[in-house]
Amino acid sequence: MKTKFRITNKKHAFIAAVQSQAAKDFALFKSRRQFKHEASEKTAYKPGSLGPSVVASAIIKEYGGIIPRSLRKAKAKRTGKPFIKFYSHQ
Repeated sequence: MKTKFRITNKKHAFIAAVQSQAAKDFALFKSRRQFKHEASEKTAYKPGSLGPSVVASAIIKEYGGIIPRSLRKAKAKRTGKPFIKFYSHQ
């Protein structure tokens, strides 16, 4: 069976090579594209619905309010008491 397309000179050969590479790049691009994510089923966050964390509650109970770590360390150093570390898994 004879082919209809024949490359007769270098110009046509170059055009065919460029077009084939462009087609290959396009196919590769299409095959590797990312698909859209499905919509989330989680409910939207409402501000103020979480409440204070475990650490914040422990700090408030110990010091009577939220105090930064640096001030708590300075206070422990002044009073001579050991610095209390608060963890979320306590």
